[in-house]
Amino acid sequence: MTMVESRPEPRLARLWRGVSGALAVGLALLALAMIGVQVYASVHDLPGPGLDVVLGHVAAATAAVVAQVVADRKRGAVVAVCGLAVVLLVAVTLWFFWWA
Repeated sequence: MTMVESRPEPRLARLWRGVSGALAVGLALLALAMIGVQVYASVHDLPGPGLDVVLGHVAAATAAVVAQVVADRKRGAVVAVCGLAVVLLVAVTLWFFWWA
């Protein structure tokens, strides 16, 4: 028998989950855009971003979405840890592939 927790979730937890969810979706959209740019570049015989950059974006986006799904299905400290993982994945991806 499973027990369902009836207490409402704190507002800060909902806000944190929303922010990390938006970041995860943004990273997924960025990965899709990178795939599109690489395909366009290949079709038009242009260099494009490169397979390593595209795969890096796809891997980071996949990890961020998985972390967000876990955060959406759990409560408590797991939400904070998974949200932090999403933020770190976004920051690392942007740093290594866009700013560095």
